[in-house]
Amino acid sequence: MTSRDQRRAHAALLLVSRLISRHNLTHAEACRAVVHRQRNETGPHTHLVDAEALALAEEAMAPLRAMIQAAQPHLRALTTAVVDLVRAFEQLNQQKAHASRQGRPAWESPYGPPPRRTR
Repeated sequence: MTSRDQRRAHAALLLVSRLISRHNLTHAEACRAVVHRQRNETGPHTHLVDAEALALAEEAMAPLRAMIQAAQPHLRALTTAVVDLVRAFEQLNQQKAHASRQGRPAWESPYGPPPRRTR
């Protein structure tokens, strides 16, 4: 059994357990409903499987949502700081370019005179 199959089996068992405990289905009814949903069939309880799968996903995502909400102010501040830093570097580069152009005539190379060849 591959790890994917193991995860699917674990999810199916979890759904069966939730159907039994939350909706008072028998073990057979819960298993049948999960199997129907896995086969894309409809049955008397497949809507409960969908509802429980959605509730399970919501419960799993709740801590991640909380973490994202808690991090948002820090991420906004970080973004603002990075934007300010980029602008400062752009201004510095413009100042350097302007200063280097003013220090020599336009025709003069910034690297100095070309080397002389000896024959």
